[in-house]
Amino acid sequence: MWRLFAISALPAVAADYNVINLDNATFPLLVGRRDWPPLLVRFDREYPFGEKADAFKAVAAVVAKSGSNTLMASVGISTYGEKQNQDVARRFGFIPKDKEELETSDMDKLFPKILYFKPGDLEGQLYNGKVTKAGLLKFLGIEDKTCDVLTGEFCNEEQKGQLTSLSGKSPEELQQLLETLTKRSAQTLKKEERKEVEGTLAVLKKVLKAQKKAKKQ
Repeated sequence: MWRLFAISALPAVAADYNVINLDNATFPLLVGRRDWPPLLVRFDREYPFGEKADAFKAVAAVVAKSGSNTLMASVGISTYGEKQNQDVARRFGFIPKDKEELETSDMDKLFPKILYFKPGDLEGQLYNGKVTKAGLLKFLGIEDKTCDVLTGEFCNEEQKGQLTSLSGKSPEELQQLLETLTKRSAQTLKKEERKEVEGTLAVLKKVLKAQKKAKKQ
């Protein structure tokens, strides 16, 4: 419910799922308020990319389905044009003391910066760990509940459909399917076809692993 209120109260939402896009005008609407849930805020270039950006995006997706009321947000800092949100970066001491403003090279070396804000907190707690999915989830105290191929628990509709298509097949048939899909994944595929192949592969590997584990017990 809080997530819905937060998104509807702000003028813009980032392209990444479950990540609210903030700027120097909207930042005060969420940060420091006692009547809002905690926030994990990333400060980075306007259009983040790379492994750390992927990790933050993955964490946001896990938070969305975890039941946690933590809000995920991002502040994009520009080093050209109007140089948006450099004032926010300065507020939290992210601009080196020997510089007036951040440059593109600074974004590569110093960012992202991630702050955790409890309700009513204006200073934030700096996250000093590695910017990985596992590290951020541990920091938030949120468990990544993945699809259980034996019970179907925590599986989305797509994964449940894949499990249904695999049910009833013998271990030999599953192994043969694994080899076939592995070869297909190495080929040039259309976007939707690749998504289907890789999704089925991921579930199939879990099924085979679970079968081997059960056989040893």
